[in-house]
Amino acid sequence: MPPRTTKHSVAASLAAALLLAPAQQARSQELPLAPAIEPSPGDARDVSPLGNRNMTADPMRGDSLRGFRPEGDASTTGANADDAAPGAANYGAPRPRTRLPKPYPPHRVHAGAPHPSKNSLPPLEPYKTSAAARRALRLHPRPDAPAPEAGPTVAVTPTIKAKPKPVVELNPYDPVGIGVGSLRLTPFVETSTGYDSNPDRLSSSNVPAPTGSKLLRADGGFKLRSDWERDNLQADLRLGYVDYLDYEQASRPDGAGSFVGRYDVTRDTAIDVLGHFSLDTQRPGAPAISSGSAGVTVTNRPVIVSSGTAAGVTEKFNRLEVSLRGAFDRTMYQDAYYSDGSTLNLASTDFNDYGVIGRVAYEISPSLKPFVEGTYDTRVHDSPVDPYGYYRDSEGLALRGGAEVKISDLLHGQASGGYAERDYQDVRLPQLRGPTVDAALIYTPTPLTTLTLRGATTLNETTLTGASGAISRTIAAELAHDLLRNLTVTALGTYFNNQYQGVSLVENGYTAGVRLDYKITRSIAFHASYSHERLGSNEAGDDYTANVFLVGLRFQQ
Repeated sequence: MPPRTTKHSVAASLAAALLLAPAQQARSQELPLAPAIEPSPGDARDVSPLGNRNMTADPMRGDSLRGFRPEGDASTTGANADDAAPGAANYGAPRPRTRLPKPYPPHRVHAGAPHPSKNSLPPLEPYKTSAAARRALRLHPRPDAPAPEAGPTVAVTPTIKAKPKPVVELNPYDPVGIGVGSLRLTPFVETSTGYDSNPDRLSSSNVPAPTGSKLLRADGGFKLRSDWERDNLQADLRLGYVDYLDYEQASRPDGAGSFVGRYDVTRDTAIDVLGHFSLDTQRPGAPAISSGSAGVTVTNRPVIVSSGTAAGVTEKFNRLEVSLRGAFDRTMYQDAYYSDGSTLNLASTDFNDYGVIGRVAYEISPSLKPFVEGTYDTRVHDSPVDPYGYYRDSEGLALRGGAEVKISDLLHGQASGGYAERDYQDVRLPQLRGPTVDAALIYTPTPLTTLTLRGATTLNETTLTGASGAISRTIAAELAHDLLRNLTVTALGTYFNNQYQGVSLVENGYTAGVRLDYKITRSIAFHASYSHERLGSNEAGDDYTANVFLVGLRFQQ
């Protein structure tokens, strides 16, 4: 029985006939097909996911894969393309697939590889001190391999040098000085003005009572320093004069100087030369020049000039140091003039002092050097007797022991203690003797603060009737602090004690003050100061009090 023909089957047969009719008609007439149009690379409609262009994607066709042929099939490629089965679409020769390298991007070839490129990197190798290098050396030791080098311990110097920091000058306001050969000379001139409440240092019970006066003061001097590799030379000198405008008779000079020289003959032998100079005046109320009469006073300020020198040899025996020096000193006095016209012949008390100084020191360490020093001297006066009839020629002996210390840069100097005595030719004069203390220490707790301590004991001559001399002990302290690099404030203090042997006279006094120094430039400095002086005595009419104010300028080179 023939199959039933439905309406749907008839429609499908008609559609297939309409689609195949053009192709069959063209083949029957042996007409060439139109050239295939190659789609552009961006046309996704004609390119299958597999890269085959023989695939039809017409949604109107029921079989979307009709006419598909695998790549390389002779029915659709090459010379047999025209013999393809009826109904196959011809889109031209297929493009070969582009295969990307794996991995992508490719690894760069290192130097030493079979085919290095022009941008090859140097072969990698571990650090000689790394774990990988040590492991490889342990697994495959080489007999000629050097020992592993230690890694760098400091940073590598940069190729671009850093700009050096500017050198900071520690003392930018100190004077430069003048070069004199290999010496450096620093001269200065200082002028001051102010007020003194007691120019003559008279007692308040004196008649007439002391009166104050305005003053002008001038100072001049120099410092000399050597710049030698072996030897040494240092010298200091200051001379001054104060003029009291309202009290001319109190005007007076003063000054001080020192000299230290050393010549190294050999490494262990040196020649030492020392010198000193001092200029001072005696106050009219001093007991040694007192007239002893009521209403009769000294009208001038008798000048005292002292100078001396010492020379010797210092020999070193490893850490032991021995020195021997000879010394000479000369002291001169000016006569004193009284208000009644009489004169006290103090020039007859001028004397020469000849002495020998021996010293032994042992350097325990660079910071400690103990020493022992002995002095013997003889004083010979120009006149056998003084104005009061006493024979004052004498012989003296002094012995002291101490140490030179240098505890880093904080504390350095020396201190000593001992005993001294002096015998006079005149049996009426008692022996002058007593303990002595000497010190010179500099303590620097901070770079801006400096404390200086000084102590001295001296056996001084006198013309006081019945007194052989006076033992003078002085303690001085100076505290300086830099508020700025060019601004310094200094506190000063001095205490002294004079004990006259042969009489019951004892004097105690002190001086306290403050000083301000402002360095404008290297060559100009401004200063201002105030000091208070006081002397107390167990003898009536011997004490005094004075206050001094000064301001001025210092010019230095």
